[in-house]
Amino acid sequence: MVRVTQTEDEIKIVIELNRLLSRKPDIVLLPKYLKFNNPPIFFERHLTDEIDEAESFCKIFKNEARIVLIKKSKGLWPEIFQKLTKEELTRKRIEISDIIIERNKEKDKQAIERYEQKKRAEIDREVRRDSEIRERVKNFETQECKQAVMLGVKKETFAKPQDEKKVERQRVLSANIVNSRPKIKQPVELRATGKISFNFSQFTPKTPKRESQDEQNRPQTANSN
Repeated sequence: MVRVTQTEDEIKIVIELNRLLSRKPDIVLLPKYLKFNNPPIFFERHLTDEIDEAESFCKIFKNEARIVLIKKSKGLWPEIFQKLTKEELTRKRIEISDIIIERNKEKDKQAIERYEQKKRAEIDREVRRDSEIRERVKNFETQECKQAVMLGVKKETFAKPQDEKKVERQRVLSANIVNSRPKIKQPVELRATGKISFNFSQFTPKTPKRESQDEQNRPQTANSN
């Protein structure tokens, strides 16, 4: 069921829904044309006057869809929808199809341009950020070098001259340490190589004979008490 009402500023169309929509309906709003398509519901009309398609809108509720058409010229329309024959309706549908195709192409082109602009903006931000990081690193290194140079100059400027007596004591102490070190002996030279001559003499040692080897009989004596 469809209810249509109008005021001097707008036209309100309420389309009752017999079930909750499971997908987004196909809604087309043109200056003199509107379409609401969500199978099995199909509502299509050609308007007698023009509307502001940018300001017009459609809201989907649980049991109904509300289409609000904002009029370009204020006032009540004697007739809201055109009465067309089948031939005129077919011809207008072809015209609307061509318009929708051209508009979709334009939308796609604009979407691609927005995407490219977004990518270029992201690339530009990355380039600027990298440049800023490199510049900060360069400035930091330059500042560190300057501080190191200034610190070296300050150390040389404020260095205290050494006392002559202290220098002399250090020199004497170093000399005593050197003199107190044990002296290393020079290595002994090795003798020259040569030959030694020797001869073995004939020597027969004389040893006493054993009693068993003595041939002379010795007298035997007995001790008597």
